[in-house]
Amino acid sequence: MLYEFKKHDMVVTFTHRDDTKNIVQLALGSETRTFELEEFTDFWLTMIEEGRKATSAWLESLGRLPRHTDKEDRLDGPRIREGKGDGS
Repeated sequence: MLYEFKKHDMVVTFTHRDDTKNIVQLALGSETRTFELEEFTDFWLTMIEEGRKATSAWLESLGRLPRHTDKEDRLDGPRIREGKGDGS
């Protein structure tokens, strides 16, 4: 399976080798890196998390998001809305 992101000159290829390992090749421009599927998943999730942190910090610096302490996690727990349960 091949995914091509032309805007970023990036190609992600998923293959299954004979030894039952799933391999991901990530090509950015002329550079290619090969990962096992688990390694790639960890890498990609880390990129998303770090990107989210950087974006949140930038928006906070612009005053578009309220500042949070390190003890607070914006994604922790459900949001509870008070009301009668009828949308009010």
